[in-house]
Amino acid sequence: MSALYPVFLDLRGRRAVVIGGGAVAEQKVHGLIAAGAHVTLVSPETTPPLADLARRGAIEIRCRPYRPGDLAGAWLAIAASDDRAVNEAAWAEAERVGVPLNAVDDLEHCSFIAPAIHREGDITVAVSTGGKSPALAVRLRQRIARLVGRAEARLCALLGELRPELAGRVPDARARTALWYEIVDSDVIEFVRRGDIEGARGRIEELLGPHPLSPSPFGRGGTVYLVGAGPGDPGLITAQGLELLRSAEVVVYDRLVSPALVAAAPASAERVFVGKHPHETGTRQQDINALLVDRARRGRRVIRLKGGDPFVFGRGAEECEALRTAGVPFQVIPGVTSATAVPAAAGIPVTHRGVASAFAVVAGHECDGRSDLDWDALARLPTLVVLMGLSALPDIVARLRAQGMAPDTPAAVIASGTLPEQRSVVGTLDDIAGLVARAGLEPPATVVIGEVVRVGVGLTHPVPELVSRA
Repeated sequence: MSALYPVFLDLRGRRAVVIGGGAVAEQKVHGLIAAGAHVTLVSPETTPPLADLARRGAIEIRCRPYRPGDLAGAWLAIAASDDRAVNEAAWAEAERVGVPLNAVDDLEHCSFIAPAIHREGDITVAVSTGGKSPALAVRLRQRIARLVGRAEARLCALLGELRPELAGRVPDARARTALWYEIVDSDVIEFVRRGDIEGARGRIEELLGPHPLSPSPFGRGGTVYLVGAGPGDPGLITAQGLELLRSAEVVVYDRLVSPALVAAAPASAERVFVGKHPHETGTRQQDINALLVDRARRGRRVIRLKGGDPFVFGRGAEECEALRTAGVPFQVIPGVTSATAVPAAAGIPVTHRGVASAFAVVAGHECDGRSDLDWDALARLPTLVVLMGLSALPDIVARLRAQGMAPDTPAAVIASGTLPEQRSVVGTLDDIAGLVARAGLEPPATVVIGEVVRVGVGLTHPVPELVSRA
């Protein structure tokens, strides 16, 4: 079958004929009734729910087999019979009288395909695989249903109410189109999700601006969203973060952000890399701050993608301070931090009942040379997690040993955590630095020290070297 032309039919008050009386026919009948069609069902036998619909006058049933002429006056027909001969006969009549026909699971006798449909209020999403895999269409519809729910339906209803008013207040068609996109890409839906419709109206009024007679009464400045991209695996970004990314006009990202996430932004979005590769200087923080302010002042929707969580060694607070000083609106979308996600991906819990009831997270650059950390306190904690600590590993070991931590304390280093190339080296405080050097691990890497390592790898004896790939 060649490419299909998708349409949404207005069946209100129109006659639709369903041939067959089983479970499949029942499903089709319910869909047609929901669309407002007047349904005639032709079948010698029917399911009890179909018979009940007929008793209540919701449908008409002709209790006999299909025969030519049953499609007379029909606007649409569905053959839901298991008999291919019936489908073929109905197809011949449909072609002769010009009635669109769908024969269930019989692609040869279809002039249209019935898609898998998700409805939420006035929003209807239809998925078709061209008849090749209805099961796949259903699964895709279920995924869409998780994205399009009651909040989106309520937002649709609100925007429909405001449409005539905005048409009058913003007469310029191009400006009005841009405004609609600004509204649906904004945080208006967050007010709707909280049930605050008046708050949503107020936010729309803010976007509309103070000059209703102006041809372009909005765009007083953009917004910056600091979005945690997670520890590496693109599937670990939050649903809210991904939703914002897909509406970005500018994406500012660092080295630890998955290329798949950068690709998830609209093709038209400006992409700016501000990370640094190993042994390179990279973009200065003040330059990143200036970039965010500049793009926002141009009225752009800026997504600042940061590996892990923006506020866990991500300098997110510095960027927020710069934006606040510049008067630029911003919002922080937390992310999954590698401090807990990477050990978990390697099977290591950072806490465990009876073993570790607390853990500390430190940055690797605080571990070599002069350090302000309280190493005596860190050495007494049940679990220590070090981010960006691969190069400082020998110094970390030396500081902890100097404060009395036992040399047989289990330790693990996980490189490229949560990614397909993840590698782990497990040993003790006494030998972990040598094991890691021999394994040739490269950053990004996460160091975990404490008895939880033994719990994670299921060992009850002294911990040996273990190099694994996820």
